[in-house]
Amino acid sequence: MNNKLAKSFGDRIFLVVDYIVLLTVSLTCLLPMVHVLALSFSDSVSAASNSVLFIPKGFNLAAYDTMFSNPIFLNAFFVSIYRTIVGTAINLAVTVIAAYPLSKENNELRGRKWISLFFIIPMMVSGGLIPNYLLVKNLNMMDTLWSLILPGCLPIGNVVLMMNFFRGINKSIFESAEIDGANDFTILFRIALPLATASIATITLFQMVGHWNEWFGATIYINDRNKWPLQTLLRQMLTNIDYSSFGAESLGKLRLLSDRSFRGAMIVFATVPILCVYPFMQKHFVSGITIGSVKE
Repeated sequence: MNNKLAKSFGDRIFLVVDYIVLLTVSLTCLLPMVHVLALSFSDSVSAASNSVLFIPKGFNLAAYDTMFSNPIFLNAFFVSIYRTIVGTAINLAVTVIAAYPLSKENNELRGRKWISLFFIIPMMVSGGLIPNYLLVKNLNMMDTLWSLILPGCLPIGNVVLMMNFFRGINKSIFESAEIDGANDFTILFRIALPLATASIATITLFQMVGHWNEWFGATIYINDRNKWPLQTLLRQMLTNIDYSSFGAESLGKLRLLSDRSFRGAMIVFATVPILCVYPFMQKHFVSGITIGSVKE
């Protein structure tokens, strides 16, 4: 009985420490965002004096009013939405098309090992920035959104995850479908994909976050500022606000603002849309993240 009590006491200590660590990590992630949010709603004096912590001081919407009155922000916002939707759709389509055949056995797909090696080598060794730039340029994709979508349209890591998931599905299901006359396309779209809902939701979330947050590609491949996605525009403005892009009315409002409030509003504007996706994906995320584990 003493052993049981000791074990129970040890378990409680472990849970307390576990909760403390998780709470600390959560606050480390949450509090900076709360601070930026409070900063974006604070007046210029409070923001400039560095007196804003987690609660707005001198509450006002001037930073957001100034930002939304500038068409360049809204244009970049819609460019990012377009890139995220189209890019994620292409990523998923190519990932599934590549992963399903590679999940077959060697006797079902001749040369499967060599094809898998062809995919894995680029995953380990990158061609580098200059070859990628020359490839995009020679394909006449400069100054187009396709330069941000097509070069990385096949995420090898996601292919491996989906391949492992397909290989974990009971083979008797596929064999029964083949006996009933189903071809590979029927099996893929009517059996394999419905069973892979959690995995697809997880990969979709990863790809959407990747497309939404990526900013570097546009600085290399796109010279037209009107085609920049939101993150590229914000990166440029967070490092050096270009006042020439603002109209007379917006400049008048900016004079009443602190740069810190305006930068905080831009960060919130870029973060909130992708956060809204998580509630719809979360119910699939936990099960989808265990792709490749043993299934019965």
